[in-house]
Amino acid sequence: MKRKLLPYKQWPSQDLMAWEEAIRAGDFLSDGGAGGHWSDGSKRTIRAAYRRWLGYLTKNELEVLQLPPADRVTPDRLARYVALLQAEVTPAGVHNYVKHFRDAIGVMAPDDDWRWLHELARRLGYLVIPRNKRPRMVSSHALVELGLDLMASADEGKLRDLELAILYRDGLIIALLASRPVRRRNLAGIRIGVNLLKDTTGYRLRFEAHETKTHTLLEHPLPDWLTPYIKRYLQEYRVLFPGAGDHDGLWASAKGGMLGSQAIYDRVSRHTQDAFGHSINLHLFRDCVATTIALDDPEHVHIAADLLGHSTLEFTQRHYIQAQTREACATYQDTLQDLHRSLQQKHSIDGGLHPKSIKR
Repeated sequence: MKRKLLPYKQWPSQDLMAWEEAIRAGDFLSDGGAGGHWSDGSKRTIRAAYRRWLGYLTKNELEVLQLPPADRVTPDRLARYVALLQAEVTPAGVHNYVKHFRDAIGVMAPDDDWRWLHELARRLGYLVIPRNKRPRMVSSHALVELGLDLMASADEGKLRDLELAILYRDGLIIALLASRPVRRRNLAGIRIGVNLLKDTTGYRLRFEAHETKTHTLLEHPLPDWLTPYIKRYLQEYRVLFPGAGDHDGLWASAKGGMLGSQAIYDRVSRHTQDAFGHSINLHLFRDCVATTIALDDPEHVHIAADLLGHSTLEFTQRHYIQAQTREACATYQDTLQDLHRSLQQKHSIDGGLHPKSIKR
């Protein structure tokens, strides 16, 4: 039985050449391909959709592979392909495969008119029934409390040093994410002195336009109450990880190097599963924060969009949006500040730090 996704090495030569040209990165001498600005994750996702298309053609319409890539894409052929997808995957899967295939062929043959394919993908999107996230969401206050609980448990010093460091690191990840719900790639890629910056007022996160999904500058001042936790992690816990001095990644791994995004996903899912009976994945943190803002301060619910970095405005407007984001962060920080004061009493925190020291 032939594979549904044609392996990359088995692509027709003309497809390989078109794809490589499409994703070629630009430099100061050239603009690069139409998809050269895509992230590595986007390239993998879009390429997988194109692999599925080629797999379909290989199995069902082999003769058309002799045609140029763009000439194979006709409404009738897409209708047959979509019908096969609908028999095999969910409506969301069909929509994603067609949408990402449209992205692929759009950059491989950028001079062709693909408006009809865009319309097809849009109509398939109407058939997708969104999953109900509400039963899985929890208040961002509860997520902050979970993070602080984990760090407090690490400070009890009952585990081995590295296990304590892992527990404290995980707690800080959760507390930071519940306060500033950056996207998964940015969370995993935080580098000390590059993305995590310290100034006279505390810490802030900064991601340049090329580092973000929306290709806009994002700058999030971190709440003051997180400052002592970050300091303690950097000074006492991060140094316990093997090879931590050899890289500038904020989240150090017990295996050496930076903690990968999948590992962060798994760790956060495991802790939230234990705490709430179901996992809260990294992206769902964003929904939890937006919902909490809407419930706590419905008159200013618009700050959720600013806090999450939902913007597609041009460069001249980005600075204004960043100012809005800073104001949104300050407003949300006030809400979490009240929670932190009560948790200080719960954990007997003095100035944000636990009095117990780790025996080494």
